[in-house]
Amino acid sequence: MVAFIYTLLISLVTISVALITEQPMPQLLCNCFNRELSASKDEPGAMIIYTCVNKYLAITWRDRYYQKMSNDPEVINWFKSLYRKNKSLEYHSRLKRQTGSLLHGTRQEIRTLSNAQRRRFITAVQRLKTTRVGSTNRYDAIAAAHDGPALENAHFGPNFLGWHREYLLLFETALRQIDSRVVLPYWDTRLEYNLRNELESNIWDLSFMGDSQGVVSYGPFARWRQPNGAFLERSAGADGSYIPPVGIQRVLSRQSNIQISEPWAADRFSLENYHNAVHMRVGGSMTGLNTAPADPIFFLHHAFIDCVWEDFRRQQTYPERDYPWNNQARRSQRPSERMINLESNKRNIEGYSNEYTQRYYRCARSPQTCRECRNRRNLRCGTWNPGLCAAGRQSRRTSTRARNALQDEPKNKPLGISQSFRSTIIDKRKNNRGKRSIPAADFSMNFTKMFSHEDYPEKIPKTWRPSESELESPIQNSFVIDGVPDIKRWVFIPVIVKHKRPPGLYFNSKVIVHGDIQAGVDVYSYAMILNDTKTNRDQATFPNRNIPSKVGFDKVFVQVDGLSYSGKYKDYAVVDSRLPISESVTFVGVKSPKLNNSRSYVSAYDSHGRLCHAYCLVYGSNPPEYKKCSGVIDLTTTSPFMYGDSIGESNGLLYRKLKSVNHVRSYENVFLTFHCDYDDTPWSQCK
Repeated sequence: MVAFIYTLLISLVTISVALITEQPMPQLLCNCFNRELSASKDEPGAMIIYTCVNKYLAITWRDRYYQKMSNDPEVINWFKSLYRKNKSLEYHSRLKRQTGSLLHGTRQEIRTLSNAQRRRFITAVQRLKTTRVGSTNRYDAIAAAHDGPALENAHFGPNFLGWHREYLLLFETALRQIDSRVVLPYWDTRLEYNLRNELESNIWDLSFMGDSQGVVSYGPFARWRQPNGAFLERSAGADGSYIPPVGIQRVLSRQSNIQISEPWAADRFSLENYHNAVHMRVGGSMTGLNTAPADPIFFLHHAFIDCVWEDFRRQQTYPERDYPWNNQARRSQRPSERMINLESNKRNIEGYSNEYTQRYYRCARSPQTCRECRNRRNLRCGTWNPGLCAAGRQSRRTSTRARNALQDEPKNKPLGISQSFRSTIIDKRKNNRGKRSIPAADFSMNFTKMFSHEDYPEKIPKTWRPSESELESPIQNSFVIDGVPDIKRWVFIPVIVKHKRPPGLYFNSKVIVHGDIQAGVDVYSYAMILNDTKTNRDQATFPNRNIPSKVGFDKVFVQVDGLSYSGKYKDYAVVDSRLPISESVTFVGVKSPKLNNSRSYVSAYDSHGRLCHAYCLVYGSNPPEYKKCSGVIDLTTTSPFMYGDSIGESNGLLYRKLKSVNHVRSYENVFLTFHCDYDDTPWSQCK
């Protein structure tokens, strides 16, 4: 009777599942993978995936859903009124010959603001969110300008810096319309990089940006919703990197914008790459190209990138003329094309104008050394790079109060995220370039030098272990497909991960032979044959912390990017890094084929950024056999049964009942597996 009930349950589970087929990789995506791989030997494969997938989604933005900027006349008129307000201020300033004063003020690192200054800024942001304009609110109207055609016009090219400079000025003007004392602060993530545990940063405290994990449930932006109804959410620490001090040094060591701009700059000099790494590090809504501005920290981060660029421009003699262009960049980023979605009618090259920092704002220097942090309430000496300034929590009491607020976290609510940002690799070589003389331009008299060219200490180990806090942090997915947050629009597929022990690990389980301790091995690696195979290419890794794992657990991330739809899903398999070979399973969401065409690109990489190889099931093989494949899959509504409407249903596909054993794992319903063996990158079949 029990056997009959179990068989009946399994049959019910399989009613809602169906066939998966392999598809070729889009040529545009394939070309990008090959180009990025040949251009950089030091970039982790995970970052190449972010680069190429995001570029593909940005270029092909017309092929899937996007949030259209409101064509409400009231919204458009409000945008134009902000531009007119700035031009009016500029005109009256000229009449009064106030050449030495700034129309907005000085942008400071947010941890250096007084409590009153910070409260005024946060209050102004909150009021933007609650002030209606047309059919939306002012904050969401500005956020929507970053979607649609702006994905291509403002990213992966020379217009990235100028477009976002104009975008920041628009946002700052909207804030000052509410409170004229407010100046947009910036967020210097080097202060997070200098912490041993980045999640201890006070940027995530109640009085700053609030929650760093999952739904933003405490702080000034708690329970914020995106325009599609999804909650604001974050997953700090899972991916990417905060900007290391040496990264800024590298950018400032170049002379022209073509050397720091996409698509020409080497990864270690690309300012857009360093910027994208932080989007990944914050995670959640910030990861999406079209959802990132929904998080107010987006504007603080971009304000910092803008200040770095201004410091770079101060080294140039004619920065206004240095707009790089050739046929490698997209046509929408030509210097003569218009900036899209900002209603200022400015051309791209006007984003390189000196007038922004001559007339509107300057950037105050960010504290860098422990001496400069002295007597600053929200800064302290770093725990990762000794001698350098860092941002740490003020007290454990603040952190505890914040965590207690999670008890009120909304349950079973959808969240919003779509296309994701590309990241960057940080070169492992020290930049020993000394100080260079910097020519003084005619617009620099009101500026304060932000960054020095001193050589900073750099710690980039071959293999790092995630901290316990990162291992304990789950990933909050959005469940948004084509602008609708609803888990019922998703189905779930099982993915098997086979993980080979990475090189360079050592666990404190000593091997004793004939009474002597064997050096350089542990009990798990002793006489390990499976790890002796030489790889064709030593894959690059993330430049993150070398924190030993106490128990050997690690994560392999499996990521889904919608190609025929706007949607993204990510989860991880927990693997045992102690063993020569370990196996685990996870479940990832893809668009339900019941809605219409469901094509996705599925990829996997370990916590160090090293890629895993995709293998697809060979139909008809018994026992099941797998072959290398692209990772691009289609879902259909025909049998056999290979996915479920929930993770519970999908989990049921993995097991069958035998007479003597309750549950035995079966591969016959698993279409996709990943092998993490550190061999060459998995795009050898991509032509």
